Amino acid sequence: MATILPFRGLRYNPEKIKDISKVITPPYDVISEKERDDYYELHPDNIIRLILSKELPGDDQSNNKYSRSGEFFDTWRKEEVLKEEAEPAIYIYAQEFTLSDKKYTRRGFISLVKLEDFQTGEIYPHEHTLAKPKEDRMNLMKACNANLSQVFTFFEDEDAKIASFLHKASEGDPDIDFTDIYGVKNSLWAIKDKAVIEKLIAQMKDRALFIADGHHRYETALFYRDLVNGTKKEQNGNEDSPADYIMMMCVSMEDPGLVILPTHRLARNIENLDPEKVKSSLNEVFDVSDLGSDCNAETFELKLSEDAHKHKIGMYIGESDKKFYILTLRDERLLDPILTGEYVEWKSIDTGILHGVIFDRALGIQAKNISKSENVKYNQGVEDSVAKVNEGEYQIAFFLNPTKIGQIKDIATKRHKMPPKATYFYPKLMTGMVVRHIPGT
Repeated sequence: MATILPFRGLRYNPEKIKDISKVITPPYDVISEKERDDYYELHPDNIIRLILSKELPGDDQSNNKYSRSGEFFDTWRKEEVLKEEAEPAIYIYAQEFTLSDKKYTRRGFISLVKLEDFQTGEIYPHEHTLAKPKEDRMNLMKACNANLSQVFTFFEDEDAKIASFLHKASEGDPDIDFTDIYGVKNSLWAIKDKAVIEKLIAQMKDRALFIADGHHRYETALFYRDLVNGTKKEQNGNEDSPADYIMMMCVSMEDPGLVILPTHRLARNIENLDPEKVKSSLNEVFDVSDLGSDCNAETFELKLSEDAHKHKIGMYIGESDKKFYILTLRDERLLDPILTGEYVEWKSIDTGILHGVIFDRALGIQAKNISKSENVKYNQGVEDSVAKVNEGEYQIAFFLNPTKIGQIKDIATKRHKMPPKATYFYPKLMTGMVVRHIPGT
């Protein structure tokens, strides 16, 4: 179960950085090239120079974007731009935000968590990972010997014991408090009271953790651990090393601020796409409801959200059609002969039904290859997706209701994986609130 520890985090020094909002970014994997350039311009000490450094002409194996990240990290520590905590701490991190005119607060804690192998441990993933992003993060981790951002996890807290504990422990003024470019208020408290820390460690020790965001970074940390430890384990027996731990943000799965948004899909390069044939094919498994040519995006989204538990998927076809449809699964048993083997758990989730039935069977886009496909794009907005279809950039769009947090837990506990981009946790954790150097490396 979860083994957590406090650590001496590195935080931006307020004596040198007057406005922390100018040095913080979202996670590296949601930053576009233009956004990266903007962050570079925003402040010379922006965390972007560590997490997503630029490639330059003349780069080689010894002098490259990773080595530059390592040099910036070493310099910022030496010059105390990033200043190490005087004593070990656990950090409570809260984000206040508004969504559809409703206010939320998501609160969790950042600590070290002992790494566990997925096959045997109690830390559960829900996504497949790709080799290239892991190679990228591994090169960065070796150059900096650090956890530059938190892996985001959630845990069961049905009696709200941990949530209440964190709320009480963060009643005072925060050590960091700013509003980011998305309008989200970010607050961080460095908790150094040993009694408080020990109580949290005790309350977490019997709980499993489920990865929300950061699967590639977690698996990279497992490779890094094995690389760094090498033969040390044989010499030191079962003694833990700093590389056995990773920096994590842990949030109660019952937290009302643990919000998941849907990620929609666009598809292109489908040969001989015929709207009538697509609808006829889908009619074998779904009730296909035509919303008419005058249905707007707002009305469509409202209809899609009604009775969402019935496995409803929205569709918009381009070509000569240009209309919204609602696909409602007739009976989950119809999926039994279709979703088998490693895909059997997909019957319970809309993303699984979309990928395994609609993409694979109706459109000829193989579910197992979707993560590598250039023909499928992921998008958050309905109107933007429709515009891309109407402009001919894509041929068809599919719209989903949000995945439920319990569905992630259920599939992950069975050690199965969900389709790519099945979840979009909002808001994203900001990078640079606290950084962890891995000592002895």
